[in-house]
Amino acid sequence: MKIEISNLGVIEKAEIDLKPLTVFIGGNGTGKTWTAYTLASIFGQYGCERYWQAYIDKKTEHRYPIIDNAIEEFLQEGNVQIDLINFAEEFIEIYINDVSALAYSWMNKFLATDRVDFKKMNVSFDLSSAKSEIFDNLKKDFINQQLSFGTKSKDTLHILKELGDSKIYLYILSVSEESILKKLPKRAFEQILLKLIFRTIHRFFHLETYIFPTERTGVLPFFSSATKIENYVDIENFDDLDENVKNLSSMKLSIPVQDLKLTLESIYIKTSSEREKEIQLYPEVLAYLKLAEILENDILGGKVNVENSSFDQEILYQASENIKLEMTVSSSMVKELAPLVLCLRYFAVPNELLIIDEPEVNLHPAAQVQIIEFLAMLVQAGLKVLITTHSPYIVDHLANLMKAAKYEDKESLKERFYLEQTDAFIPQEKVSVYLFEDGTAKNILHEDGRIDWGTFGNVSDDISHIFP
Repeated sequence: MKIEISNLGVIEKAEIDLKPLTVFIGGNGTGKTWTAYTLASIFGQYGCERYWQAYIDKKTEHRYPIIDNAIEEFLQEGNVQIDLINFAEEFIEIYINDVSALAYSWMNKFLATDRVDFKKMNVSFDLSSAKSEIFDNLKKDFINQQLSFGTKSKDTLHILKELGDSKIYLYILSVSEESILKKLPKRAFEQILLKLIFRTIHRFFHLETYIFPTERTGVLPFFSSATKIENYVDIENFDDLDENVKNLSSMKLSIPVQDLKLTLESIYIKTSSEREKEIQLYPEVLAYLKLAEILENDILGGKVNVENSSFDQEILYQASENIKLEMTVSSSMVKELAPLVLCLRYFAVPNELLIIDEPEVNLHPAAQVQIIEFLAMLVQAGLKVLITTHSPYIVDHLANLMKAAKYEDKESLKERFYLEQTDAFIPQEKVSVYLFEDGTAKNILHEDGRIDWGTFGNVSDDISHIFP
């Protein structure tokens, strides 16, 4: 999937080819994180919601007759089916570019800044090489939702899309004499249907987008309990609270940080039966549960568990059989990686996008090497990963993983690697690496597998020559 970005902060113009594993490197302030977060806002639920709201208000550049006609048919008949393949073939590139055309309008709130002008920002997509994957994605999606109306739930709107089917079905079941269609205004149903339809279309790209901002090490301790932060800020002895808690309660948080907060909180209401249903639909989830254990055992050296206490549910780090620690007193590496463990254990399904800002934060160099092996394993298991990084260990070892993928006898190589997993050997065609500098992003992954990021190597040369 090729993307062209211009006038985004310091980035004048850049062309990026997103792959299953995409790596952004470069100095501080070169636009890596802003680019990653801009893409997250477009692919994620945030951009989708703002788009369907704009579509209802007729503030988008394009209209889609397939959708508009389907809504009219539903309002007349009480049911309709939409062939998503037909929509995708005609409109999918128009759609994602129409969404991205509105991104400038939400970036200030998304990044929690009032001091940047995004009006000239432009993001455009070329899907010519990605359409077959998009068609495949939409068939793999499964939706079965019900929306009930009225206090006695006499009318229910059903939204159904079966695995392998390209059609989405919407229909009303009513046990009342008069259908809810005749009671509610037309605009009310337009809002409901457009929201449901566009959410489905948006999932053609990624079923869900998770962002792990650098603030994750500070956010996790304060939301590791089912008791929400809001319960603390209204009490009389506010002045006695920890300074970090008071600062967090009053801080204007970016959407990536808010999303991480909501993800952590939703762990407490996610039931085991819901995860079992996901396993039935997507057998790959079993691999994600195993990967969560690998992350714990081989990198963290302990377990991340949600446990019931006498007062609440709480996320704890179990370093050994007899030692359990709250997140507030766990190591910085635990705070760094625990959100990823929890995401894999409770939420991840195939074709979701994980955006991780500087996965090397607070990690020992050996753990940095381990984490790039682990991220490659996630990609091989069907997830998409985009990272920003300054770590030479991550970038240089990624070249090793791509080289190892070319060997026929991979088993003979695995003992040379930290996690000793052949699944970490990732084919080069699944990887893209971009160096951000001088107002652009340059593809630095060569055809022979070399990654040429000279400006970082220059620092090592400079240090070695300070004293002869």
